[in-house]
Amino acid sequence: MKRQPQRTCIGCRAVFKKDEVVRIAASPLGAVIDYREKLPGRAAYVCPRLECIKKALGRDNLARALHLKANYPSMDEFVSLLVMNITEKIKSLVVMSAIAGKLAAGYSAVQDALEKKRVEMLIFADDLSEGTKDKLLTQDAASLRRTDLFTRDEMGSMLGRELVGVIGIQDKGLADSIWKETGRLKGLINSKD
Repeated sequence: MKRQPQRTCIGCRAVFKKDEVVRIAASPLGAVIDYREKLPGRAAYVCPRLECIKKALGRDNLARALHLKANYPSMDEFVSLLVMNITEKIKSLVVMSAIAGKLAAGYSAVQDALEKKRVEMLIFADDLSEGTKDKLLTQDAASLRRTDLFTRDEMGSMLGRELVGVIGIQDKGLADSIWKETGRLKGLINSKD
């Protein structure tokens, strides 16, 4: 197995695998979140947790790490941008699942995939009724990873349909990636409240 590079969080100073931290790149406009890690140049890394972000943005930690005296986003701006980046990544993973044919969308399709034991993860719309969720969560499905994200409208527009209340991800790798990103998103949102 290939060894993954490690990075140090400038907030807590702990060492993490590269895919567990968020890259902040130096640009002519100042510091920017490089969530997809595509921008060139000097970078710093921070854990996707509010306490680390607060430390990273305070006491000139980011300026020292990037060797850049420029404008930095406020804590609220940074968290909002990070939430937006994570949300976009989740949406792209859902669309990728659909393109790969590894997604069941809608009650009937998900129920059929559950019966055939093909579902790795369930994504319910925030505005889906509890009764519908309970119908799908039989004994077999009760042990699956599941989360509530987006609205039925948002899930439908991602898939080119009107309303979609439930999605079943049928690929383990894609389900793992979505689950990781969902955990980051929920951690940031719940910490803000």
